Amino acid sequence: MLMDFLERWLTPNISLMDFNDRAIVLRYAWHLSARMALVAWVLIVLLHLLFHALGLLPYSVWQGIVIGTVMGVPLTMALGVFTTHVVGRSIAALADARLEYLRQSRTDMLSGLPNRRAFTEALAADERGVLLLLDIDRFKQINDRYGHLAGDEVIVAVARALAGLAGDHHLVARIGGEEFAMFFRSMTIEEAKRAADKARQTVETRAISAGGQTIRVTISGGLAAIGPGRDYAAAYSAADKALYLAKGSGRNRIVDEGELTALAAANLPATESSAQAG
Repeated sequence: MLMDFLERWLTPNISLMDFNDRAIVLRYAWHLSARMALVAWVLIVLLHLLFHALGLLPYSVWQGIVIGTVMGVPLTMALGVFTTHVVGRSIAALADARLEYLRQSRTDMLSGLPNRRAFTEALAADERGVLLLLDIDRFKQINDRYGHLAGDEVIVAVARALAGLAGDHHLVARIGGEEFAMFFRSMTIEEAKRAADKARQTVETRAISAGGQTIRVTISGGLAAIGPGRDYAAAYSAADKALYLAKGSGRNRIVDEGELTALAAANLPATESSAQAG
């Protein structure tokens, strides 16, 4: 009970991020040390009274309290400020390291975009919008012809183009290989298709310098809505089918899930996955 009270009373409210501010840490150190010094002074008084009552005090109780106050309280304050400040800075360093680890674990290191994990975590359960899955057309041929370093440059260039179009409001991520995902918040399928087609045209018209060569690439995409009663997994499956049909119907195009029925009636292979289609 006493320990719980002391813990609540000694420890001021402070968040982990506050330890990144040296001034806040110093104020915290002084605050904590002042309370520690008060507790130390109370203990000095109580111990002197106890020793006096037991006849173990070689000097008067008031002399002992004065000496203890003059020596103990400043020493407690000084040690408290020093140790709290050092510990605070150590906590700040650990917090920074943890944040950097979390950032790296959710970032695709090649493109600089969020990865699949970060993308799915960023989607709130009640968000409405449209999911777009994108794939760089014939990427394997790019690697085979220009080399893998050039292929990496292509991925980086496409990522930058998509990030510029997504801005701060919409989500974009590299979810694996030459595959990307975007989520258009609060958009209808029609609005998202126009935005996706703008992304497609931007990539198509961009000349990419890679490996001493100028490379032009195209992308294909599939769209599906996310909303009440339809989670990310269901939308992903529909968008992936739309992407596959975009690949099979000529590439360099955006297909929404509403077109699946019409396009599925054409003679398109039904066994090849979108990743294999290239």
